[in-house]
Amino acid sequence: MHRLLLPLLSAVTTLAAGLLLVREAEAWGFIDHPDPRKVHTKATPRTGGLAMVLGGGLVFLASVALGWLPWPALPWQTWLAGLGFTTVGVLDDRFSFHPREKVVSLISLSALAAWPWVLVLQASGVPWLPQGWLASPMLLIAAFALLTFWFMAVPNAVNIEDAINGYMGGYTWIVLLALCLRGVDTRIALGALVGFLLLNWPRAKHFMGDAGSFGCGFLLAEAILRGGGLAHPVMALAFTAPISLDVAMGLIRRRRLRMSFFTADRATCPHHLLNLTGGRVLIATPILILNSAGFVLFSGHAWLPLVQGILYAMGLILLNRKSLFEQSALFR
Repeated sequence: MHRLLLPLLSAVTTLAAGLLLVREAEAWGFIDHPDPRKVHTKATPRTGGLAMVLGGGLVFLASVALGWLPWPALPWQTWLAGLGFTTVGVLDDRFSFHPREKVVSLISLSALAAWPWVLVLQASGVPWLPQGWLASPMLLIAAFALLTFWFMAVPNAVNIEDAINGYMGGYTWIVLLALCLRGVDTRIALGALVGFLLLNWPRAKHFMGDAGSFGCGFLLAEAILRGGGLAHPVMALAFTAPISLDVAMGLIRRRRLRMSFFTADRATCPHHLLNLTGGRVLIATPILILNSAGFVLFSGHAWLPLVQGILYAMGLILLNRKSLFEQSALFR
């Protein structure tokens, strides 16, 4: 098949599913209502993630059934973990769980997804680690813990950073495109993201929701490893730097303010940039996506993503210091 046919079909199917779900969102209870920590001012469907799952999933199953694609040779743990992350997201979009209620299930799913990669690491190793070290049970336990953290951290970071229209959809698309160029077949996911974003231009008609953020986050975590993330950790860190650095700053800010880590606020980089641009999403979102594209383009070099990461972190520090001062004044 032509390389563009599968993503085109996925985009059209996702767009059609999105148009249908937007109409039924209120009746089914998939509505995101405004509150003080959110930037939108009117109730908006959060069916974007569900539309991507339905649209992309239908194209994937049809492609396998028609012989256009082989069934991916993924471990059952990966399939189950991916389905679990998406299911937790869909249920949260409908019933709005407290973050603490999701932690245990997400940690369990992350451990499930990490296990096959521990076996890969044990069997083939990585070029930057002596093969003999992998015979140590303690090292394998440490690797399992780190990989579990990876699968827990990336989807949650996408969820936290999904604050303004188009940012996480655009960021995920850029990273998946880079991985596709590295040989990871992400065409259907790329098309599904285009279908989702088309329904959000120029204004959001539906949000990604937790189904989308957890689903996209899990897909990113898995695809980055399949694209060589274990052998090239600098690439993996560069691809996730736009979200991981901001989330890390947010955790430090909450710690200094003695806030719960589960407390949501409007002090992420997307929120700050939206304030600096006078609420203009069409300016803030492209800037954020260009920053993400820079990390992806520079990921093949050791020092370029480091320089960009330092500059980005310095900017985040300045923004968070301002946020700390303002929030501390409120608490006095």
